Amino acid sequence: MSLLGQLLLHPEREQTIAELEQATGIPQQTVSREVGRLLNAGLLAGRRVGRLHFVKPNEASPYFPELAGLLLKALGPRSVLAERLADLDGVEEAYLFGSWARRYEGEPGPPPGDIDVVLIGQPDVDAVYEACREAGAILGQEVNPVVLTPAEWRSSRSGFVQELRKGTLVALRDV
Repeated sequence: MSLLGQLLLHPEREQTIAELEQATGIPQQTVSREVGRLLNAGLLAGRRVGRLHFVKPNEASPYFPELAGLLLKALGPRSVLAERLADLDGVEEAYLFGSWARRYEGEPGPPPGDIDVVLIGQPDVDAVYEACREAGAILGQEVNPVVLTPAEWRSSRSGFVQELRKGTLVALRDV
């Protein structure tokens, strides 16, 4: 499932077998075999340049939208961040916001370039950044955390907080 996630959560990115092996930790032989199966099923498109084999999702496949949506929910930023933030003391609430949150709610659009998360509480900021760095390494995208105290979150004076509350927020429920 991590191979599918690596491929379908980044549909704009062509990847080599070696890159997929490195990103997933799956042995090269297994990656090659599974990529072959996905190519035969029409879920991937591929091309060769010399000895390199580049693959990317076949967005024209009738299965692509639903499969990408399922993988987004199962392996995307929400689940990875929830897992990484679950052990942080001092986090009372945590939400995805911005373009990733809108994708979770079904808004169509290109894959977002980064991931925005807001944490409410008083956690160790270094621990927050380390957890977000780890999540970013797994997801292949930068994670931008914003930490607000409960008082800042409740305050209606901040324009930023007002905009956050008006926009789409996806709760990281496991936190």
